[in-house]
Amino acid sequence: MNWKCDNCGYTFESEPDKLPEKCPSCQQKCTFLNITCYTPECQIPQGSGIDPRIGKKD
Repeated sequence: MNWKCDNCGYTFESEPDKLPEKCPSCQQKCTFLNITCYTPECQIPQGSGIDPRIGKKD
């Protein structure tokens, strides 16, 4: 699964039961957001102004 630190934006792969206590990048205790795409419908077209890793506008 792919995770993103809600503090600094660092992304990494990990199993849910193996998430670190602190972010490996900013060393803060933060919430890790699951940014894994589970369905084909979430594939975002290139050039749409949407970051395909998180599905949100830039």
